Formats: sequence, structure tokens, C-alpha cells
Amino acid sequence: MKTPLLLSLCLLTPALSFSQGYVEQDGIISIEAEDFASQTKADVRRWFKFDARTPPHSYADADDVHVEGASGGAYIEILPDTRTNHDEKLIHGENFSPEPGKMCVLTYPVYVSQPGRYYIWGRAFSTGPEDNGAHFGLDGIWQESSRRLQFCAGKGQWTWSSAQRRPENHCGDPLTLWIDIEEAGQHTLMLSMREDGIELDKIVLAMDEAFQPEGTGPEVTRYEPASLPERTRFVDIKNYSYIWHATEDFQVDAGAEVPYYVHNQKGALAINAAKEEFRKGFARASKVFEQKRAREFDLTLVTLAETDGESEYRILLNDKVIGNFKNPETSVDYREVTFTIPDVTLNPQDIISVESNAVTNGKIPEGDGTAFARGRWIGLVLQ
Repeated sequence: MKTPLLLSLCLLTPALSFSQGYVEQDGIISIEAEDFASQTKADVRRWFKFDARTPPHSYADADDVHVEGASGGAYIEILPDTRTNHDEKLIHGENFSPEPGKMCVLTYPVYVSQPGRYYIWGRAFSTGPEDNGAHFGLDGIWQESSRRLQFCAGKGQWTWSSAQRRPENHCGDPLTLWIDIEEAGQHTLMLSMREDGIELDKIVLAMDEAFQPEGTGPEVTRYEPASLPERTRFVDIKNYSYIWHATEDFQVDAGAEVPYYVHNQKGALAINAAKEEFRKGFARASKVFEQKRAREFDLTLVTLAETDGESEYRILLNDKVIGNFKNPETSVDYREVTFTIPDVTLNPQDIISVESNAVTNGKIPEGDGTAFARGRWIGLVLQ
């Protein structure tokens, strides 16, 4: 059973999404800080996500939650926060990390189409002098120009900064924080702790030196994957060992009195019933079982029902018929129909053949007669 503290930790840690990632769009990469892909080196301090659903926690924290005004209604903060002002002890490796990449490292996958220099902007909520610094890096390298992001102005409110803290100017000057991306492609932006207690809402990388974010900044340039193609064939097949596709895996007996042709649009083998001589017999296509040992399968033939006739089908094993089927009547043309023969043992080099015929049910007028179903089938499934 989880302790209250561990439960709080689980609830404060953000869930990850398979589609998490960001892309550069017109020279802009806009990131919600709380949508990181991974967090490492988090044994002493840790980034936590805060939103309207965040439960109370028991870690040292000098200020209230600042969800109001946060982009997307959420932000991240490094806790515990044990150094809020100059009078509290500074401890390297605990509440302060001058060297980047040593504590609380977050990663953000980014895809860049335009390589070059990107100015880094962060949006933070700072309430004191010791909760206003962080480091950035790229692909495992902490470039000197991307270290020590500093927030001095705008205390007590969400504020943008692109200033780098420097020895001669602790608050830094605008547009002194940048990262150089030398190649187009996939990269990993990194964020690490400099001071505990920092609250970060959003990160923007911009190629335009004149760009300055306002309010909650530009829309997030989150990677949105294109829709994957859904299955349009073998729609009722839920599990299988192999699918032998009629048009790809079977050899058509081209010299037969009734040959098959390929119906590309449906991925089917079919008979050209426009030729009367092809209406009087069965076409055949065959496949050799090329496994090195005998195996037992349920064989499922997948045919296409047709409105103009109910074609017959035969499955043969080494020229011996092991199954006879007939398509049902249908009002939906090319509806997939399945016929199964259970427990068929296939030995190496066995030959499986599928035959079908062209028939008419006399219901669909065509020319001077009626249309013929063309014995279409799309494959044999081994389950």
C-alpha cells in the first residue's frame, strides 16, 4: 500500500504520451514545460507538475500554487525548495547546481527543419532572488550560450526572459541566451536545475532575434502524427499466423481454360465473365507451403460476396478437395465473407489451391442478359 507521501509523488508526476514531441514551425518551437518526455538525476530535487488537480504535498515550498495564468493551466517546479533568499544556506548539489546537467534533467524531443541559432525564452514565476535560474542543453551537450537562464524582473507574476546570467551582470541582458542547432532533424532539448524552487511554464525557441513572446506565448508546436491507415481488408480476421494474399502469394494457373485476372482495386483474384467461355468452369490459383516442418492450422478463405451471383469456391490440398463453399446472397457488393476449415495439417511442400467460378443469379440486368459474379476472393488465412 502506498504511503501518503509516495501517493503524492505519483500524482504529481506527469503521465507521458506516445505522441509527445515538438516540431519547429516557421522558425518557432513552442513547448509546454510540463510535457517533458523523461526526467533523470532526480534523487535530491525533482521537477513536479502543478495544475488544478494537484493534491496537497508535504515538500518544502515557500510559496503558493500559481496555476492561474499558466499556459495550458499547468507548470513545473523544482522541490523541495529550501533556499529562498541569500540568508539561507547555499549547498552545491542540493539546493544549487551551477554546472548544468547535474540535477533534475528533463528532455523534450524536437524536430527541426531549419538549422541555425535559436534564442531561448522561458516563462517563469519567481517570488524571490533564489528561485529564478535554470540551464538548457541539446543532445547531451550543454552549450555555454544556453546556460544560466535568469529571471530578475516581473516578480510575483508569469514573466518571459531570454537573459543569461553573467559575472558582470547577474540579471543578464535580453537575447543573450541561445542554442545553436547545426543540423536539421530530430534532436533532444534538455532542461536542468540551477536553483530549487524555480517555476517554469513554457519554453520557446525562436530564430528571429526580433521575436518577443507576449502573454502565454505562441501556440504549442506539438508533434501531431498523421492518422494511420485503418485496415480495409480482412476486417473480420482477429488473429492469425499467416495471411496469404490472393494477388501476391498465389500463382495463377494462366494456361487453364478459365484463368484469373487481378482486380487491383479490391486486391482480389477474379474471373472475366464478360467472356462466355470463362463462365463454364473453375479458375485456380495455388501456393506452396514452404515451412520446414508440419504444422496444423484452421484455414479461412476470405471471399467477396457479389450482388449479381453466388459464386462457388473450393479449397484443395495436393489436388484433393478439402472444402466446398458458396457465397451467400447479398445486397452489399464486395462484402467480405469467411469460410473456415478447421484442423488442417500442412506438410512441407504441400500445395494449397483455391478455385472459384463465375455465376449469375439472373437479378442484375446487363446488356442482353444479366450480370455475373466473378468468383472474387482476397486471400487464405492460416490461424
